[in-house]
Amino acid sequence: MVMTGLECTKVEVEVDATRGQPSLIIIGLPNKAVDEAKERVSSALQNCGVRIKSMRTIVNLAPAEVRKTSSALELAIAVGLLKLYGEITWRTDKTMFFGELSLDGSLKPVKGLLPMVLAAREMGVERIFFPETNQSEISVIEGVKFYPVRHLQQLLAFEQQPIGVLTPQPYTHQPNEEVDIFSQMVGQEQAKRAIQIAAAGQHNLLLIGSPGAGKSMLARAMKSILPPLTKDEAIEVTKLYSIKGLAHQGLITTRPFREPHHTTSSVGIIGGGALLQPGEVSLAHRGILFLDEFPEYDKSVLEALRQPMEDGKIAITRAVGTAEYPAQFMLVAAANPCPCGYQFHDTKACRCSENEVGRYQKKISGPILDRIDLQLKMRSIDPKRFAKHSFDTNQTALARELVAETQKIQLSRQGKTNAFLSYKELKQLKKADDEVWNFLSGAAKKFLLSSRGYLKVLRVALTIADLEGHPKIKKKHAVEALAYRIN
Repeated sequence: MVMTGLECTKVEVEVDATRGQPSLIIIGLPNKAVDEAKERVSSALQNCGVRIKSMRTIVNLAPAEVRKTSSALELAIAVGLLKLYGEITWRTDKTMFFGELSLDGSLKPVKGLLPMVLAAREMGVERIFFPETNQSEISVIEGVKFYPVRHLQQLLAFEQQPIGVLTPQPYTHQPNEEVDIFSQMVGQEQAKRAIQIAAAGQHNLLLIGSPGAGKSMLARAMKSILPPLTKDEAIEVTKLYSIKGLAHQGLITTRPFREPHHTTSSVGIIGGGALLQPGEVSLAHRGILFLDEFPEYDKSVLEALRQPMEDGKIAITRAVGTAEYPAQFMLVAAANPCPCGYQFHDTKACRCSENEVGRYQKKISGPILDRIDLQLKMRSIDPKRFAKHSFDTNQTALARELVAETQKIQLSRQGKTNAFLSYKELKQLKKADDEVWNFLSGAAKKFLLSSRGYLKVLRVALTIADLEGHPKIKKKHAVEALAYRIN
């Protein structure tokens, strides 16, 4: 099986041998890595005591028009040759083989196994042989018999010594971070409130403040208050990590928190490359994409975020093909207010001119800012507050519980969090009365809010109402949501 993005194509390995100059030829549009498989397969067979026939042997990978790029095809090629030689006589119909071979015949882990076995199950495959080192990645998948293989010798002896079938494991999520970042955070009560609102409704958030104000610390605190992934979400996230070869430790059960450096390229953030790999926006799916030093990212990178921020997915089109990946992430961005960083500092003077501040702030375009639900300016902390700070309560646990309860309300009411509600869905919920609509209409005119900005204020107001347990949006909720918007 080969993959283009998350789309899997079944590959049939056909092997035939005729008289002629001894050779092993692989056809069917293989790339360089697949074409080199013939050397690894030949060495693995010989080191397992199988004599290579002195014949002209052709391996055809069908369908011929699909580019073959995966080293996972090597085990299937080896099995095809073993059946040709009569070394394997058991039936292999409704069976798939995945694995990269070492020269000694042992199997190495492969990338993308989870999405491939899920696709195989949909195709009606009943048995799958795969590298034993990949087993934690697919441990919760049911409906198929999985046979973990360490060495090619196990397939040669399969009829006499059957390989044990992998038993599906129940899904269990890992606990969130136990570090109580909230209690360690001195002051910044409004910022703590903002990240709880953002986490509860999965809203995008921009934190602007001087160096040392606690922007990065708050962003990491948000990860610790998010509810764990459900089983379906965990599988969805692990599929993306599997494609990148990052899932060998097992199913990913905690919310992703990705923080790429500001020098990361557009391909690194969005995805692409020769194999159309997912980027950071997809690896942050169902979690947080934290972009520190937000204005320092390349302008093309920031503008490329516009589509996934709005649609929750990213389509990558290159000369080699097209791939679509999910990218439903929360953007948490942190920025200094000016080049020197001290425009909002209470004691340290800002050294930047008005023109320098303007140029720096213009690095973040209007369309990007329009897609960020909450925008908060953070003041510096008075050093005297550190001596008086108390660590008595576990604020992180309380915030986590509140966020989980709020998301549960949203999911039971509308099947999604508030950040992803459409205008039609907002109207159908009837959560705002005429007073709120009129207030927001007047505010939109006064503060020149776009239609998108207007709806984002309404979504944030609904999240605030949910946090406080109100069945409907009150004017005070709309006022608070608007304050985060025009701040």
